[in-house]
Amino acid sequence: PHSERIIFTCTRGDYNHLCMIDEDGSNLQRLSDLEANDYYPSFSLDGNSVLFASNRNGVFDIFLMSFSERQLFQLTDHVGNVVSPDFSPDGRKIVFANRTANGSASIWMVNSNGLNAHQVYAGINTIVATRWSPDGETIAYAMSIGIPNDYEIFMMDVNGKNHRRISQGLLGIGGSIDWSPNSRYLLVYAGPVGDKDIFQINVATGDYTQLTDGGNNAAASYSPD
Repeated sequence: PHSERIIFTCTRGDYNHLCMIDEDGSNLQRLSDLEANDYYPSFSLDGNSVLFASNRNGVFDIFLMSFSERQLFQLTDHVGNVVSPDFSPDGRKIVFANRTANGSASIWMVNSNGLNAHQVYAGINTIVATRWSPDGETIAYAMSIGIPNDYEIFMMDVNGKNHRRISQGLLGIGGSIDWSPNSRYLLVYAGPVGDKDIFQINVATGDYTQLTDGGNNAAASYSPD
C-alpha cells in the first residue's frame, strides 16, 4: 500500500525467506536469511513494515518487521501454528488461521500490538487462508470440505458468525485468497494439480471468471488501485 514494492516468499536452498522487489522487477532485496521458513508476507497500511508467519522459534508464529525502526517484533507466542495472518483495514487487529496442538483448525484474532490473542471461530476442517475485506465487514477463508489439498471459499462476519460458502462449482481451489479493493471480488487459484489458473469470484453471486490460461499459477494479489 502507498508504495511501489511487491513482497513475496522466495525459496533459497532448503528454506523459504522473504524477498522484496520494485514493481518493475528491479532492486531485489532479501529480507530474511535464518534457517527457518517465512510465509504469508503482507505490508502494513503505511507500507513501513511487513507482517508474516515464521517458524524461527519452532512453531509458526506471527512477526512484524519494521523497516523504519529496523526491528523485528513477535506478536504471538506458541498459540499453535499460525497460517495466513492479515491486517484489519484500520490496522488495529490481525486475523489468522491457527492449528493448535490437538490438530484442530480455527480462526483467531490478535491486536496489532500482540495483545489479546483469541479464537473467533472453531473450524470444522482444515483452514489454510484468511483475508479481511477492505470494507472491514467480512472475513473470507479457505477451508477443506474433506478432499486433501482441495478447498472451498467461505465468508463470515468479523465476530465469527453468519458463515456462508461463496465458491460454487470451481474445482481444485488452492490455499490463498485476496480481496479486490472494492470488496466485490476475491482472487483464488484453482484447477488440476500442476495446472492451476487464477480466477476472480463475485462474492455476491458466486460467479467466477478465469483470468489466466497456462502454466501453474498461485497466490494472486490485487494492486492497491
